[in-house]
Amino acid sequence: MQAEYARIPYANAGLVKLPNEVDDDQAIMISDIFPTAYFGAELAEIEDGDTVAVFGCGPVGQFVIASAKLLGAGRILAIDTIPSRLEMAQAQGAEIIDFNKEDPIEAIQSLTGGIGVDRAIDAVGVDAVAPNSGPAAEKALNQVEQFQQELQKIAPETNPQNGNWHPGNAPSQALEWAVQGLAKAGTLSIIGVYPLTHKSFPIGMAMNKNLTLKMGNCNHRKYIPHIVDIVHSGVVDPKKILTQVEPLTNVIDAYKAFDQRKPGWVKVELKPGANSSSQNPQAQNPQSQVKVG
Repeated sequence: MQAEYARIPYANAGLVKLPNEVDDDQAIMISDIFPTAYFGAELAEIEDGDTVAVFGCGPVGQFVIASAKLLGAGRILAIDTIPSRLEMAQAQGAEIIDFNKEDPIEAIQSLTGGIGVDRAIDAVGVDAVAPNSGPAAEKALNQVEQFQQELQKIAPETNPQNGNWHPGNAPSQALEWAVQGLAKAGTLSIIGVYPLTHKSFPIGMAMNKNLTLKMGNCNHRKYIPHIVDIVHSGVVDPKKILTQVEPLTNVIDAYKAFDQRKPGWVKVELKPGANSSSQNPQAQNPQSQVKVG
């Protein structure tokens, strides 16, 4: 729940009391995206020294990187194409791969000596996009028909409005890259959202690699007390993912800007009385993003 006031049935069982030192901006990150990311990192079975690939560097992906570090990952490879998101991932210590500049699977193979990563986490889901430039774009052309068929089943009706509300054009792209990038006997964690109508998955390659697959929706209540402790101790400041604060009256414009992946728009807070297009000063310096001690 992200509201100023709310009536909560069974509040004695469902709510978690926050320490006074955890402010509201930190708390709204703890309610959903941080627990989801930690859940995804835990599903990936990360062990000390593991090399982890994170597909998608949006808000959840950023917290996946932070969570992977907390669980002992030795190296983290972050795959995306939006510069501001890659910069934020790099500031956390991740090695970044822009899939519109290099083939992500070739890059993963090169960075791991041809072995692949121990763990992969899909933080993208069905809204994935195919590369439109670089060496990976040519390979994506061979899958255009497959992706279009998937889209017809998943999103037969779209509502484009001046560049907004377009679904991703490659629903299974992140899944395919994740399976291709994993080493034998690796683990794939899926926390990106897929609808019931999505049925495309490279099961043959996963089976022949002896991969472990784990996925699902997060039980946020289970993880929130632990996440609160992490934030309260100062190990992670989730507020540094917050890049924009917009007035509640600008809700449609804010959603449009986020949908278009405008530079610098990673996570947006809608706040009554806020000034239009205000930015979180903590998110301006890339070196200060989501500090993990």
